Order: sequence, then structure tokens, then C-alpha cells
Amino acid sequence: MTNRKRIKKLAVYNLITALAAIGINYLSQALRFNDTSIGEMSDTYNHLFTPASYAFAIWGLIFIGLLAYGIYQVRRAFFSSECAVFIEQTGYWFVLANALNCFWVLAFVYDLIGLSVVLMLGILVSLIKIIVNTNMERWDAPMPTIVFVWWPICLYSGWIAVAAVANITTFLTKIGWQGYPLSPEAWTILMILAIALLNIFMVVNRNMREFAAVGIWALAAIYVRHQDTYEVIANTALAAGTVLFLAIAWHGYKNRHANPFIQAMNK
Repeated sequence: MTNRKRIKKLAVYNLITALAAIGINYLSQALRFNDTSIGEMSDTYNHLFTPASYAFAIWGLIFIGLLAYGIYQVRRAFFSSECAVFIEQTGYWFVLANALNCFWVLAFVYDLIGLSVVLMLGILVSLIKIIVNTNMERWDAPMPTIVFVWWPICLYSGWIAVAAVANITTFLTKIGWQGYPLSPEAWTILMILAIALLNIFMVVNRNMREFAAVGIWALAAIYVRHQDTYEVIANTALAAGTVLFLAIAWHGYKNRHANPFIQAMNK
């Protein structure tokens, strides 16, 4: 198979599986698989790392990004003479991430929490492979690549990183682990710090400020949920989110000359 044919096939598969992931998530809410929803199942295993419910609205933005990502790939593969090497570099990893997303929905709503953890980690690994294979955010890409390729994957992977931690915590809650020898509050604080450090790493080493912006969103929602109940957790989330915001701002300022929007305005 020639490279062009392979790229077209991958683009079609990527769009189809993106639509499938969006569809199964919608149907799980509309049809209430297992007579429940993802949110209700999550509430069954309530734990301190769960953010305020509004935080999950970010899935709407993620799904819009995935749809744009899939459509852009089809456009580049079928209706453009421009090189579309990023599609070949992505390979089947995006297909795998979307397929695992579909299976995760089913596993979670049917209370197969251990399996859902494995699937969630599989999604995260698949997205990391895309980031590494495409050398994402480490070269001067044209604006369409930044908007329709980098941003969707950054938002998706940023949220999955947080969701994976929450998913593991849900599993530990289900099996009755109380965090010994530490308290649940102490474990939650450690997880907040771990998420903050991961996001700072992604900013410093991968230039992925959009990834870290999702981390701020999650930390802010943890603060909102606990501000009137667990002040130490809330204040830790607030402090971690503030440090992360400052890291993003400093990184953006330091690299402002490479910012494609500033470059476009200076032309």
C-alpha cells in the first residue's frame, strides 16, 4: 500500500472512531446503559479527588476537538496536496484511543471499575504515543496543525491524565482501601501535587501549555467542591492551580517570539 493510500485509510478510521467515541458517550447518557449514567456511577464511589460536577463539561470541548481533528485529517488526506505526514506518524494510536474510550464507557457504567482503569490507562498511553510520534509542540508548525491537531490532543490527553488518577481512586474506593497508613485527605493532597508536577513537566519539557490548562480547570473544580468542607484540600488545589497558571504564563512569555499568533500579527 502506498503512503497516500495508507494516509487516506488512517484518516477515515480516525474520523469514524472519533464519531463512535462521541456517539457512545452520548448514548450512555441518553439511553442510560445499565439504568445509570457515568456521573451516577461515579457518585456511587464518592472520593475526595472527584472535582465539582461542572468540571466534566470539558468533555463537550474535547469532543468538538476530536471531531475537528478527524475532519481535518480527512480534508488533508483527500482534498489537499499538502504533506500529511502527521497522519502516518499518528498511525493507529488515535483509533485505539477512541476504541478504548468506547469500551471504557461500557466498563464503567456496568461497574467493571478495575477493567475501566486498564482501559483508561490504555487511552493515556495511546495519546502519549501520538504526542511523541508527532513531536508535538516542539517545532514551528503552521496554524492549522496547531489548532486542529495539537490542541485537540493536548486537551484530550490533559483531561485523561486527571481522569486516570480519579479512575484509580474510584477503584481503590470500591475495594475498600482507606489509604492506610495515610488519611484520605493526605492521599488527596498528594494526588493534587502529583497532577501539578505532571502538568509543570509537560509545560517545561513538551511546551504543552494547553495540556496544563486542563489541569488548572480540574484543580479549580476540586477547590470549588471542597472550599466549604475540606479547607486544606481546597487550599492545596488552589495553590497548585495558581502555581501551574504562573508556570504557563511564564513559559508563554519566555517563548512569546515563537508564538504563532504573535508571528501572524507581526507579518
